[in-house]
Formats: sequence, structure tokens, C-alpha cells
Amino acid sequence: MVMVKRWRWDQGRLTYFRFENIKKICEGLVELEGSNIGRDGDPFIREVLTSRTGLSFAPTTYTLWRNYARVFACALIATQLDGNLRVTDIGQRLAGVDSSEIDVDEYFSFWIPRFYLPSPAFQDYTPSDNRVFPLCAVLKYLFAQLLEHGEALIELSQVFSLIIGNNCNGCEPLEHYRALKMVERLPIGDEERQVREMLIFASQMSWLKWYSGALIIDLVRDDLQSIEDLLGFVEPLQNHRSPTQQQEILALGRVTAEIKEPFSLATREIPEDILFTEARKVRVTHLRTERSPQLRRLYFSRNPLPVCDMCTCDMRQRYPWTSNILEVHHLLPLSSAITITGAGTSIEDVVGLCPNCHRSVHVYYKQWFERNLVDDFSSKDEAKEVYQLAKEAIRL
Repeated sequence: MVMVKRWRWDQGRLTYFRFENIKKICEGLVELEGSNIGRDGDPFIREVLTSRTGLSFAPTTYTLWRNYARVFACALIATQLDGNLRVTDIGQRLAGVDSSEIDVDEYFSFWIPRFYLPSPAFQDYTPSDNRVFPLCAVLKYLFAQLLEHGEALIELSQVFSLIIGNNCNGCEPLEHYRALKMVERLPIGDEERQVREMLIFASQMSWLKWYSGALIIDLVRDDLQSIEDLLGFVEPLQNHRSPTQQQEILALGRVTAEIKEPFSLATREIPEDILFTEARKVRVTHLRTERSPQLRRLYFSRNPLPVCDMCTCDMRQRYPWTSNILEVHHLLPLSSAITITGAGTSIEDVVGLCPNCHRSVHVYYKQWFERNLVDDFSSKDEAKEVYQLAKEAIRL
């Protein structure tokens, strides 16, 4: 009898797995570094993390560590060792220790080749078990489809019938994923929800999107410099495993060299970007996000009128030979990924701007950062307030 391998995730915690919240959680965890999980008590840990993040960490009837240790472990940011809280290297980088700067693409470039099942985040960790690298497997399938068809997506049901049902482990060559055939493999228990939330977590990368129950590669062939770049990104890191769960989390979260920069996207990075980015990683990622073909398609499917949100000009009236030359602008802090919910990629924090207004608001941001001696907005509210200031300062 063949044992069925189940895919697992810490379900029901999507808000806590948002990238901007992970960064805030890491800031709190660094402050708590070395705290004794039992002796120092839950109220102390809860007070620090709730004040840092603004999250509730409900319910309060259980200790925070009991309910959220799996979030920290799945994200490879923290664990406890001998009863004391320990933050991993990547967790410290996300918290900004040593003035390091990690953007969402760099984090997932680090995390995806390291997260495997059965994960040390759960009680069924055994060092001798065969490993499955779920996101490496899913992305290899998507890359194979992209190279063959020019576009690619995978529906949740296909993850089960193509990837899990064929016992893919993420270590196979790309050719293996080109030849996959569908088999009958249905979710077991709450496995469907767990896998969906794992895919939603990963879809925060600037070139992935979650929409209508499918994970979509938000790339075009012209984005790709070389296939080696893609394969280098999704090749599992098969290090020697540690004897305990806690030691393994610390090992997986260890940064042994400079974090690998994600592959560049030819269609989204242009020389003129230097005006806004000044080579800052979070600003580069912000522009990558705004130039997303899928995000643009999604936004304008909901907002078909080509009216600029800042100058209120109708682009078809001004340029009657065009259909829609508006660009997408992300209103949140530069370090924030596009918000992903259970329903899919959100467009609530996106507006359409004409090219001139879009370029000018980035200049306004740059000057605001310089005046205030900061590199980014401190919150969603502040980012939206500064956008509104720029909008009100326009002379029509």
C-alpha cells in the first residue's frame, strides 16, 4: 500500500502571512530574541508583537506561541530552542537588522527553494523522510508551460491532479514537467484550503498573481534573460538535515552568503527608472509590480474608463487615436506587495494614472522621502495621505 503524501500549510492565517506583516512580526521577534517562551509568559510576548504589528493574534484564550509558532516556522523566521525564542538570519534581515534591506522578491527567492514537506514547522518532521519542495514543483510546471506556450497558469485542482498526483518533488528536470499527465488525485480533508493558502502566500512575488483559483505566471517571453535564470531560482536547496525541528528551522533560515537577487525582467526595468529608484531594491520591486501585465489587465477589466485619477483627464478624449494609455499606480508603501485575499489579487489599493501624472507622483515621493529623511512610507495610511497631497498639489 502506497502512503499518500499530503501537502500542509498553516491555514487560516493569511493576514499574518502578508509580506508587510511578516516584516513587522520580525521586528517584534528581534526585540523578543532570547525570551523564555514559558518563563517570560505570554502577556509579554503578546504585548510586544501586537504593538509592533497592530495584529490581534487571536484568540487570547491560548498562548500566542501555541497558536502562531507555525506561522513563524513556515515563514522560516523564528523558532524556539531550549525554551528560548530564536530569530533566524532571514528573520533578522526582514527586521532590518544591520540596515539590511530585503524586498518581497528577494525574500521569496530565498524561501521557495528552502521550504519543503514534511516541514519542520509541523509535528510530523522526520529527518530521514523524502522531501517535497512544493513551490519548486509548481513553478517548474509553470515555467515549462511559459516556455512552450508563452503564458501559464495552474488551477488549484491541477496542483492535485498534475503535481501532487504524479508525486512531483520539485527536484525533477524541467522536461519532466512538460510531460505531466493528469491523474485522479483529490484533496484529503482540509488539504485543498491548505494548498490554496500556500499558493496565495507565494503569489505575493511581483511576477506571480493569484486570481480565480489559479496561480498565474505574470511574465512574458521577452522578460526572460535565460532559462538558466529561471532554473537557478527554482532548484531546491537540499542541505543535510538537522536532528530536531527547531535546529532545522534555524538552519533553513540561515543566510550563508549574500541573498541571491531575483532575475531581472527586461520589459519592466528601463534606464529612466534611476530617477525614482536610485538603485533601492524596494523601489525597483515597486516599479516591477506597477508594470505587471496581469495587474493592468485585472484593473482595467474592473475600471474600463481611461480617466486619470490625478488630473481627471479622459485619455481617449485627449488622444483619440489611443484606447487606453493609463498606467497602474500602487498606493501602498514601496515595500508592500499587492494585497492577496482568498478571493484573489486585490485592486483596492491601485489607481490608474496618465504617464505624466504617474511619473510626477514618483518625483513627489522622492522629494518627500528626502525631506523626511526616510526611504519608505511607514504605513498604508501615510502612503495614501502623501498620494492625496500630491493629487491636491496639481495645478490644472
